[in-house]
Amino acid sequence: MKIIDDVSEVEFKKFPGGDMFSVLIGRHNSSGASEHHTVAIVRLPVNGKSDEHYHKEREESYFVIKGEGVAIINDKEFPIKSGSLIYTRPNDRHAFINTRGFTLLILFSNIFKPTSFAIFNLCHRIIICHDSCIRHDIT
Repeated sequence: MKIIDDVSEVEFKKFPGGDMFSVLIGRHNSSGASEHHTVAIVRLPVNGKSDEHYHKEREESYFVIKGEGVAIINDKEFPIKSGSLIYTRPNDRHAFINTRGFTLLILFSNIFKPTSFAIFNLCHRIIICHDSCIRHDIT
């Protein structure tokens, strides 16, 4: 079991694109390790961009905690803001860009071997990628 009382106190690793990344719970973290599930937080500075990447065997869900930006998924751009939820399937290429004058903070979760799906009622926008990306507005 692992409890984090304040995510502002976690240590971040900086990447070449300027994004900062911290695994809160997961396979890459020796304390609070999970066999198949990862929860992490990404911090993008002003004009920062995460490296474009994809995962062969993982689904990921990203929830924007703070800020505004753009999600690039399979070469298509989608505006995101606080409350946006983004879902990517295995092999979806994805990256994020901070387009505003303050930090973009994104919480994400992935499952190495997908076994179930979660429904989030916290967001007002969901972007789901199939062969093409679809946006659904939730009220």
